[in-house]
Amino acid sequence: QAQNRRTEHSSAQFGATKQNTHTQPGRDRDRGPYMSTDRSSVGRSQLSSMALRWLMLLGISSWMADAQVRIIAPPTLRDRLGGRIDGSTAVFGAPFYGDRLMGKLAYAPSNGNAYCTDGDYAVPPPDETSVKNHEQVEVKPLNIFIVRRGTCSFVKKVRIAQAKSAHAVIIVDKEDSHLTASDIRHIIVADDGYGNLVDIPSILVSREEGEALIAAVQTKTEPVIIELVWDVPTDHVVLVDQWTSSASRESFKFLKEFKKKREALNEVIQYVPHYHIFSMTPPEFNELCIDKDAKFCAEDPDGSGPITGRMVIEEDLRQLCIHELYKVSRTHIGSSHKIEYSREFWDYISRILDDCSLDGSDVNSQFGKTCSERLMGRVGIDPQKVQHCVDTTQHEKLVEQSENVAWSPRALRINQWRYSGSLDADLVTRAVCAGFINQPDACKGLAEPHPVLQKINQASGGVSFTSFISTLLIIVVVAMGALFLYKRSLTSHIHSALREEVMLEVQAQMDSYKKMAG
Repeated sequence: QAQNRRTEHSSAQFGATKQNTHTQPGRDRDRGPYMSTDRSSVGRSQLSSMALRWLMLLGISSWMADAQVRIIAPPTLRDRLGGRIDGSTAVFGAPFYGDRLMGKLAYAPSNGNAYCTDGDYAVPPPDETSVKNHEQVEVKPLNIFIVRRGTCSFVKKVRIAQAKSAHAVIIVDKEDSHLTASDIRHIIVADDGYGNLVDIPSILVSREEGEALIAAVQTKTEPVIIELVWDVPTDHVVLVDQWTSSASRESFKFLKEFKKKREALNEVIQYVPHYHIFSMTPPEFNELCIDKDAKFCAEDPDGSGPITGRMVIEEDLRQLCIHELYKVSRTHIGSSHKIEYSREFWDYISRILDDCSLDGSDVNSQFGKTCSERLMGRVGIDPQKVQHCVDTTQHEKLVEQSENVAWSPRALRINQWRYSGSLDADLVTRAVCAGFINQPDACKGLAEPHPVLQKINQASGGVSFTSFISTLLIIVVVAMGALFLYKRSLTSHIHSALREEVMLEVQAQMDSYKKMAG
């Protein structure tokens, strides 16, 4: 993880000029944090500072996002592996937070393309036989594929497996790897930029443990049944730490969607924002930094565009001050559980990139101080009060943010535990709700079911609540339409019948009159 932090730092240096900030340096995303970095140009004082930061980072990440593969059958495999395997969860896809799901393993050897092409392997059709879960209830098992690591990115392998109807993927380390199970837990299973196309979880396991799983599947004497579990540390109050950037579109989308869920849980969770601030080597930092010594720098969000890293830091500081000034204590559960919530902060950050776009055409609609202060006024925040906070606490806040680093510029931690998976509001909500000792009523129905569970439910003939409501609404609309048409038709028929009856009556009266006249 320390090496990964160093790589992020080096990546920031590659983007030091305004012209280069559009692209990141090339990297092998399949190598995780075990990437070599040349230290020869780093001085002793820089090494000491970096070593201190690494130690802090290791402390932050002491609770990893471990995925547990619990072996259910066969007993011989369970005994050999001690009943479970701890792996590293991918940062993309959607783990089954809050659920314990059974699955059958499927494996097919690669035909030479290392599971990197659709035609490289063919997994046998899944066995539809039900299995008993931990509650001794008969359930349909998931389809869990095993593939080998190497050649292409993790995301590509999982995307191919997902297209072949996998509900989850176990990635076994390379055949020549000497990494232990403990080493594997510290590898970041990275996104290659296409992770948003994946909605199933994936787990990296060691070569030794993975090959034991493969061998058990290949014997074909008994199905290999496992249970996938992501255990979140629990507490009475859930602490959520998020590392972000005020100019990150990805983070903005998440915060905007998470806002209502945060409001529903404002009595039971504590949210703490952090911002990605890093240092560089002067003088090649251009406008990425807010100080001449390049100690406090931020990412440039638009390359050669008008928004600079300095502007991003200024907005980061405004958001930190808004959160600090407007947070209100909600409730106390014991002396160590203080809960604070800032309605104004969430109103502000859920609108900032909509009202103050990175592509705005003028200062009133473009990311920056002028637009920010206009937005503050709209959501009930005093701009002068915020600016005074920035002026008086800027250095203190920048030092704190630059020292309190995470394993990624877009990181999330739940109860001191490293969250893995896509930055999706429903997925994060399920992870948060799994972190309570006693789950509050507010969690019920707060997040949509896992995409995989929705697919299984639909495939087994079940109907999701959303589908049920949609279908019911369609039926009601069609019925009302039919009633309206029937009413029109009936009214027309009655009018026609009345006209005909009147005409007949008139005709009869006329005939009677003629007879009387004659």
